[in-house]
Amino acid sequence: MLLSSCATPSERFAQAASALGLKELTLRTDRFAHRIYHRAGISKNTADKTLHVYLDGDGSPWLQKRWIADDPTSRNPIILKLIAQDSAPSILLGRPCYHGFSHTEPCHNKFWTSHRYSAPVVESMASALVQWLETADFNEIALIGYSGGGTLAVLIAPYIDKVKTVVTVAANLDVKSWSELHGYMPISGSLNPVSGPLLPSSIRQFHFTGGKDDNVPPFITDAFVKSRNGGQAIVYSDFDHQCCWAEAWPSILEKIQSCCASEGLSGFGRLYDQ
Repeated sequence: MLLSSCATPSERFAQAASALGLKELTLRTDRFAHRIYHRAGISKNTADKTLHVYLDGDGSPWLQKRWIADDPTSRNPIILKLIAQDSAPSILLGRPCYHGFSHTEPCHNKFWTSHRYSAPVVESMASALVQWLETADFNEIALIGYSGGGTLAVLIAPYIDKVKTVVTVAANLDVKSWSELHGYMPISGSLNPVSGPLLPSSIRQFHFTGGKDDNVPPFITDAFVKSRNGGQAIVYSDFDHQCCWAEAWPSILEKIQSCCASEGLSGFGRLYDQ
């Protein structure tokens, strides 16, 4: 317990992942290093040909909204609670400069503040995933992103042909509107999903939001869905930004699987799920 309390956010995240039986490896692109967490043997002769790729949120870019964090890795990794309940082949694809790499070249704190969704970040994450896929045999990819990870899921999807499903949870899909809502400085060096390229119609999109989320309110997701033909905005009326996605995750996965199996996206719009 003493060692854990003295550990960095990256070390605590790794400890939590290990406790869930996840292994870690490092992949390097031509720009950044990425940590990947996975279950042992995931790439070996799996009968399930769909891979779930989880993308974590922004973590803690700032401390007390005043100081830039030395290590932005998530202090409360909800993403691990999600992946732990997913029986499908799954990996967690780490962001540049997170998970112990914040002091390595060419990392700079702009890559977890103003440039957190920038082209170099998006392209490097896509490259790392393509590199990992060379060791595996999957026909389809589902990108699943929580919070800022959902932002990245939408931005990464066009780079990888095997992506057939994008799932976002409490995701910031309009960076400009989100910054204005909170009175934050514009995330000037980042891409904005709502003004980026349209995703192909062949990609199924599910965008889950919490009716009580005051960090990323449902109207931000609504705007993305309406302007981009972006699949379904599914509102859980009693949820906020953190509660209660982990508790509901098994049932949410069932809904996604059922919908994908029946190709049940009959249009675009907003759904309520009590």
